[in-house]
Amino acid sequence: MGISRVVGALPFLLLFAWSWREMNLDQIISTARPSAESGFIEWGNDNKFAILDDFHGVDFLTGSGAAAPPPSPIAAWQTFHFLIDLGPLYAIWILESHRAANAWSPAYIPTVFAFVSQLTGAAITMPVFYFLCIVFSPSASELARSRPPRRSAWARGNILLIPLVLVLHTAEVFAMFLAPSYESRHYWTWAWQSTPLLIGIGNVLAGLALRLFPGRRIRSPSPSSIQKAMLAVLVLISTAVWVYTITFSPHPLATLFTPGPEPQDGLVLRSRKAFQADEIGLFSSSFLWLVYSYFDLYLAGLLSLKGLLYNVASFPIGTLVLGPGSTFAVSWYARELLLGSA
Repeated sequence: MGISRVVGALPFLLLFAWSWREMNLDQIISTARPSAESGFIEWGNDNKFAILDDFHGVDFLTGSGAAAPPPSPIAAWQTFHFLIDLGPLYAIWILESHRAANAWSPAYIPTVFAFVSQLTGAAITMPVFYFLCIVFSPSASELARSRPPRRSAWARGNILLIPLVLVLHTAEVFAMFLAPSYESRHYWTWAWQSTPLLIGIGNVLAGLALRLFPGRRIRSPSPSSIQKAMLAVLVLISTAVWVYTITFSPHPLATLFTPGPEPQDGLVLRSRKAFQADEIGLFSSSFLWLVYSYFDLYLAGLLSLKGLLYNVASFPIGTLVLGPGSTFAVSWYARELLLGSA
């Protein structure tokens, strides 16, 4: 751990502080308390549904309106796209944990951070995760000097990871927003709360199961054709939802994705602002981590200065065209190709 990397990673903590202030979880909890006590969430004129209490049977997962589908049309458009875009991030965080060089570093336990983010907000938890990865995990320069098996994120044991993400995350998010009744959506929202934990556990169990079958447990500097296809499916789904959102949403993009500076009254408006800040904080920290990664590749001699500037400049352009989740996944994959060429 070098002091220069600690100082250089301080912007992640600034993003954490901004997200904490903008999301204002204390206000959301206090605003949600009347709904929790009444057992119903109400909005608009005579619209309400009963809260599904004690879904998991675990005290710290038992809550209130936090696990409710967003009744506001604006919040629904933004949140649907945002949650779908978490799929590529879940997959990449866990793929990073499969990199042998990341063993026993913070990057080795993304499931812990992702699960905590379900309780606090990803924009609060994940900047801290990225900060710790920058400080304690190997840099791209160190990975480039490692043997190919140590620097690779691709292995036979994680070939079922993306199907797990599609089943346990993506399918549940579609059910959260497309189920015919709010009661059904409420059920799937509760079910989704434990998704990061289930994906992490399922990935470990799938890896153990694959070891029972004959075959060499090798790591490759590049994904297999099956892994490429499955990652492409995640990217295509995120892109399709993004294009649908910006094409058919009746609300301006600024209204959908920008948290207003003025105070928000009521659970619906405060929750909407929190989700907007959650998306901005999470993807800002995610793309900042990629900037650091590409800069490390430049220092390692695997990327020219022109290539560094080109890749970083592609982030906002790709976000507008493909959406943030797909752009992050494609940019991470391009980084893996550069690492594999070392």
